[in-house]
Amino acid sequence: MGSEGVSGSGEVPGTTEAPGGSDAGPTPAEPDPDPVTDAQVTLPEPATGPTCRGHATRYWDCCKTHCGWVGNVPDGVTPVVSCAEDDSPHEGDFNVASSCSTLEANSAYTCFSMVPRAIDDTLSYGYAAVPDDGTGDVCGRCYELTFLGTGYYNDNDPGSREIQGKRMIVQAIDTGWDLNSRQFDLLIPGGGVGLFDACTYQWGVTDPSVLGAQYGGLLTTCSRDPANRDHDALKACVRDKCDTLFAGSARADLRAGCGWFIDWFAAADNPDLDYREIPCPVELAADSGVDRRALDDVEMCE
Repeated sequence: MGSEGVSGSGEVPGTTEAPGGSDAGPTPAEPDPDPVTDAQVTLPEPATGPTCRGHATRYWDCCKTHCGWVGNVPDGVTPVVSCAEDDSPHEGDFNVASSCSTLEANSAYTCFSMVPRAIDDTLSYGYAAVPDDGTGDVCGRCYELTFLGTGYYNDNDPGSREIQGKRMIVQAIDTGWDLNSRQFDLLIPGGGVGLFDACTYQWGVTDPSVLGAQYGGLLTTCSRDPANRDHDALKACVRDKCDTLFAGSARADLRAGCGWFIDWFAAADNPDLDYREIPCPVELAADSGVDRRALDDVEMCE
């Protein structure tokens, strides 16, 4: 396994980061051929062409992402930016060891800017781990997800019903050899750490139970309490745990991302979706640092 470790999934015990640390090498990344600018892109219309069927899970393990290593991104493309324990970015240094292999303040962690965010009532942006297709060519690709109103494990999941018809555009910044085909493991603070946990260290957690269930995080913990059978009560439980875990101004971005999961995503539990690959919005590429738009290699869904 690579030295950077692996991350978890909100679905079943597993990982969402494939080996990458040992093959990254010391060679610095070449500059992007088409640097990100502040220009805005036209948002895509809802999918009318071919789409594939998939589903979403959730995780946030604080590890360096698979796409944060030079050897894991296409030639000429800069890797995903990583951050130190205090969320300060490792500018241009892509060889810093993952926090999931070396728990130190200057190790590489997931930057707080990777949280999901609403663009409007029906569209959000975010990041995800996607299945490793064996080609090593998924890093930086973007996908439009359209939620179908059912849950992967529960057709009548109330949160999944609430987000029917909503769209989310995600950029792949992590991979997972254990993910099911066509599974999107969304980066959501409080979504569960999975197999590897750098969050306990980064967030100074003394009681790991405040992170929620290892797989599924805060929502899974709240759903196990019979008092939260009502969906509004369930969301209130998750919100309370979000506010507790991410108290303080230094964690405001994480608290906002956890709040997004309740307010925009309606605490949906592994919702079904249709997806298609699309060109990346400039905002997603700017925040992650990985911009492959110049490659012009969007793949159609089969």
